[in-house]
Order: sequence, then C-alpha cells, then structure tokens
Amino acid sequence: MIRHTDQDLLLKTVQPLLQECFSQPRGTPILTPLAADASTRRYFRIQWLEPASVPRTCILMCCEPWLVADLPDFLAVAQHLRASGVQVPRVYGISPPQGLICLEDFGDTTLAASWQTASAATRMHWGARAIDEVVKMHTVGTQRRDSSCPAFYLAFDVPKLLSELQFFRQHAITGLWHHSLTETEQQAFDAACTPLCALLASQPRYFCHRDYHGWNIMIHNGTVGVLDFQDARLGPQPYDVVSLLVDRGTPEVLGQEGLTALMAYYVQRMEAEEGRRLDRQAFIELSAYVAVQRCLKAIGTFAYMHVVRGRQQYLPYIPPTLTYIRPLVSRYEILRDLAVLLRRYMPLWQD
Repeated sequence: MIRHTDQDLLLKTVQPLLQECFSQPRGTPILTPLAADASTRRYFRIQWLEPASVPRTCILMCCEPWLVADLPDFLAVAQHLRASGVQVPRVYGISPPQGLICLEDFGDTTLAASWQTASAATRMHWGARAIDEVVKMHTVGTQRRDSSCPAFYLAFDVPKLLSELQFFRQHAITGLWHHSLTETEQQAFDAACTPLCALLASQPRYFCHRDYHGWNIMIHNGTVGVLDFQDARLGPQPYDVVSLLVDRGTPEVLGQEGLTALMAYYVQRMEAEEGRRLDRQAFIELSAYVAVQRCLKAIGTFAYMHVVRGRQQYLPYIPPTLTYIRPLVSRYEILRDLAVLLRRYMPLWQD
C-alpha cells in the first residue's frame, strides 16, 4: 500500500488504473491535491489537457491502509444511492490493492461556500435541492432495502450513539478542556447521556447519510451532488436534515427564518411523497434531540482534530455549535442531568 506522499510516484501508480477506466489514449495528466475536510482519505483532481479527453477531469480518492477494507462498502452504498436516484459520483474504476478509486468530478463549489456569499433566495434554492436528496434517501433509499448495502445492517442504536458522546467526553472534555474525570465521573456522564440515546434509538429508522452537511454537498451543473456517504446507516428521521441545517456555523448563515423554511420544506416534501401528514410538533422536538447528540458528537470531532491530529482550523466551529444547542439542552427534562454536567465541564457554556 502506497501512502501517497509523493505525487510523482502516485501518478505513476495510478496510470494503469486510468488506462483501465478510459479506453481512449490520453497524455500525462496533471495531479492536483484537494482539501478533504476532516476525512482521513486524501483526494486529488486528475486533469487532462487534450481537447478530446472526455471527461476532462476525475477525482482520485486514496484510502489510508486501514481503510482499504472499506472499499466494498463505499461501492455498495454508492450503488444503492444511485439506484435510489441520489446524485452521487459515478465510479470509473478501482484498484483495491492500492486503495484507489477513480470518481466523477463534481467540481469545487460546496454548498457551504455558496451559502456564505449567496442571497437569501439563492441559499433557499440550493438548500431545497439538498433537502430533495434527503427525501430520496428517506423514501426510495429507505424502502428499497438492498441486502448488499451495509447501511441496512448498521444503525444508530444506543451503543453507537453513546460511543459518539463518549468520544466527545474523551476528546473535548478531557483532551481539549483538560478535565481529568474519575471512573465514577465518567460513568455519571454516560448515565446522563443514556436517556437521550435510548430515545433516539427507539425511533423509526430511515436511511441516513450520517455526515450530510454543506461541506459534503457540491453544486455542479445546476444540481447538487452528494459525497462522503460511505458511513451510511439507519437512524432517526431528522438526522440528515439536522446535520445539514445545524453543522458548524450554518444556523448563523441561514438565520432562524431560513432554518424554519427548510425544515418546513422537508416536511412538505415528505408528506407529498408518502401521502400522509407528519406530526410536525413531534418532528421538531425529535429534531432538537438529534441536534444535541449530533452537535456534541461534532464538537468531539473538532476537538479530536485539534488535540490528536494537530488541525486547529476546526476550533472556531465549537462556539457557534455550543450557541445553537445551549437552549435546547435547557429546554427538555430528559436532558436535565446532561445539562448539569455540560455546565460543569464546558468553559464556554453560559446560561
């Protein structure tokens, strides 16, 4: 397995795969590294300058050695989503021994970047297109159970949800904020999280992308394309909608009016697709519970990226994430014990 630190070596390594993917003769391509958000994978754009080259570009995804075994899962989830009508990149070819996948190029414009500079009307337009893809996952993608897709054998059950909050405890409370918890204190934290995890795990389960946010959604050729879906699993209905609308500083960008409008759009689209009314109040409350769990998990990831991987660029996302969940944690009785501990351990927590 090549670790892909030398681009010239990588280019030589990938040439046989490219020749396999594209039958027409091509010259030597240009290889450009791409940002990969918080992923452990590396990405490169491959570009040909010959006018006859179609496609002119593609994306090379390079897996770290410990992720090579995940390639079949990636391909199976991609196939399931494409069959469900979700806009995911085509797979041109793979080289499993080297951990390489050659993918369709969706360009460089993320939904998150577009939201930063667009008008309110344009933000709503692209937000609605992103919601449309969630609706496909929640209707066709959920109902069309595919025995070859690993997402249908995984779920946001209590152990999984709790493990994500324990990850937050380890990397944010202990790693970032330097609270050395005794075993008893760790058990108390887990006990405070368990009612929330049990509530979420008990809900009807839908196909969840699991990391559906504006940095994994690309605007390309008048539509949106969906990336980083390999960790898909079943979970509570609002999960991907909440992930889209509350990740990092998104609530500040969209504003309360935008958040409410896009949440309402999802409900309307699901009602139209399923031919039945959703209990809107119950959906909003469940969305709040999902947001608390999801945001704490995200803070744990931001802390991990700084403390363990030395990537400080994720730290600015912690304050707005806390700002969003603070009133939610204080609002619901089931979160009372968790709220007490968060006030105790989190230096940025203020009522």
